[in-house]
Amino acid sequence: MIPTDRLVAYALFAFAACWSYVFLSGLIWGAGWGPTSRKQLEAAAHLLDLKEGDTVYDLGSGFGRAVLFFAAEKRADAVGVEIDPLRARVTRWSAERRGLSGRVRVVRANLLDVDLSQARKVFLFLTPIIMRKAEEKLVKELPPGAMVVSVEHRFPDWRPVDSLANVHLYLVGARTKVPLVVPASEDQKS
Repeated sequence: MIPTDRLVAYALFAFAACWSYVFLSGLIWGAGWGPTSRKQLEAAAHLLDLKEGDTVYDLGSGFGRAVLFFAAEKRADAVGVEIDPLRARVTRWSAERRGLSGRVRVVRANLLDVDLSQARKVFLFLTPIIMRKAEEKLVKELPPGAMVVSVEHRFPDWRPVDSLANVHLYLVGARTKVPLVVPASEDQKS
């Protein structure tokens, strides 16, 4: 029989290892983890005008909080793109457990490598460094009229058309495949 103090030590070690993975896996995969508040998820759904049957992409979906919310609360089809295998598996498991497997799909891939040419509504909560790379990708791949919401961080060269609860909405231009709004001036970026 294992002494109680050893069991406690093993449990604490396992707990610390799990939380370390959650917070430090960004060093491996390129982005950290931070939960999105319900208020911000509601703001994103409102800004994206999400309705039943819409498809929304979550780039860097983490543990799936956004995709699960959009599928359950708005009855939208949600595609989570997540490179971390553990986070992708947790999202799939959570969708199965909640009966949302038919509405939630998880693509285990780098968000910069996924084809977004069919996307019309995109959600993201990324670090400022990845925002610049994502901005270039979205301009190239999203179709005219596509809507993008970003939690907390703004794109370096785009100005949002609307913001709510620190969630920012951007629209891709109808003909030029650039934001409908003019890029932010240098004094507005800071």
